[in-house]
Amino acid sequence: MSILEWKKSEERFTEQSFEHKLTVVIGLFAFILFTIALFYFSYYGFVENVYFDESLYYIRESGLLAPIIVMAPFPVLMTIAGLQKVLNFRNEKTIRLMVKLMLRAIPLYIILSIANSFYIESKLTLEGYSFCNWYTSPSLRGPDVWLKNDELCLQGGSVIISDITDWFEQKNQQGIEPSVDELKEFIKITRKMRDDYINNM
Repeated sequence: MSILEWKKSEERFTEQSFEHKLTVVIGLFAFILFTIALFYFSYYGFVENVYFDESLYYIRESGLLAPIIVMAPFPVLMTIAGLQKVLNFRNEKTIRLMVKLMLRAIPLYIILSIANSFYIESKLTLEGYSFCNWYTSPSLRGPDVWLKNDELCLQGGSVIISDITDWFEQKNQQGIEPSVDELKEFIKITRKMRDDYINNM
């Protein structure tokens, strides 16, 4: 028995109004892009957060990305529903199936996100990383920041988080362990440049 229903629709797509056809086609492409993005972010979450590189000095961690794969039924089934509409098939059963699966996927995603966050944090702690609240965005959706050397967590960097992120990312790419004095000097120079820019506005 097929999960999806492939019955010809009495309403032909070519006979619909231009606005309706345009809406369906735009929606179809939007859900295809959404599907690709969802799989990419889930893959990125696994590679960067779950199976992270232990040689990095600075890690931005989020337990929300890897489990997002459980939300795949929504864009995948909506893409199929769009194709069914374009190919003159009925898509009501596909949309109903999508709603049923999403009602299960949403609580599952919340549970997996919480479990994944605890797993990643315990793994980072075991690898010797320390949580740095000064570089962590106050937003609930922002990734947490972990450092290999807790002495690099300086309060002065809290007002230039994006610059701090770029600085640490360069050190990670170069494979150079940053020093506390080097970071202090960077924070001092960057904050001065930032203050001079604000004063000259």
